Amino acid sequence: MKKYLILCFIFVLALSVNAQDKDSDHVCKEDPCSHVNVFAPQKGDFTAAMVFGRGAYLNGGLVVPNSYPSTVDGTSPYDNTVNANSNSITNMIGAEGRYYVGNKFALTLSGGAIMRNTPAVLAIPGVPNSSVPAYAAVDSSENIDVTATIGGQWLFKTKNDRLFPYLGFALPFDYARQSLYDPTVTVDNLGNVTITDLGARHADITAFGVQAVAGVDYYVAKDVFFGFDIKPVSYTYAVSVKTPGPGLMNLESENNTVSFFAQFSFKLGFKF
Repeated sequence: MKKYLILCFIFVLALSVNAQDKDSDHVCKEDPCSHVNVFAPQKGDFTAAMVFGRGAYLNGGLVVPNSYPSTVDGTSPYDNTVNANSNSITNMIGAEGRYYVGNKFALTLSGGAIMRNTPAVLAIPGVPNSSVPAYAAVDSSENIDVTATIGGQWLFKTKNDRLFPYLGFALPFDYARQSLYDPTVTVDNLGNVTITDLGARHADITAFGVQAVAGVDYYVAKDVFFGFDIKPVSYTYAVSVKTPGPGLMNLESENNTVSFFAQFSFKLGFKF
């Protein structure tokens, strides 16, 4: 359903400017009159765009160790923002801003963050042979997903005054963390006490990389555009650290991902 709404929105915008062959200013200081394009971004302009495509948060392989005693999971991190057979133009993955420091060059910034936290609640035993129930413990959990990308783009003009291809680079940074703590304490019939977790268990992933960017924007109105971009080549380095409990040794693993023409996105934006 979302993809049809997006396509209808673009169609309506296109119809709104269909009656205008050229949406431009004319400066007539001399004869003949000179034609000035108003679609092209100029120095000092700012654009903001919604970005659609495959999810941009890198958290593949984020597995928290189980409660002690157990084997610490050996799953390594991987760049789950790259997948050869899964992408969606209807999935909004974030926003991108561009500031034009010149008529042909813009600085870019995109990203987002998701943070969740659940405090622990201790278990409360019930009263045997009564109507007073026992209350189970509430596990403590913490989830953090952060992605941020800075870069630069060079804009090129074409014979079509609405169409603007660009080339650039991007420097992505990603961080993901998950923490679990089970406060459950049990006592058997012999009075033996079992503590599930002595402290929180963690897993985190830190990743950074470098990407080439190629794309094109098409202005359907003076300050409204849509576009597509692709990463012709992308490199990502990721490292994960798993902590099974306080005072225990960490398990570290690394991953390197190189992709070619494997990351696509669709943009719908506005110029200010």
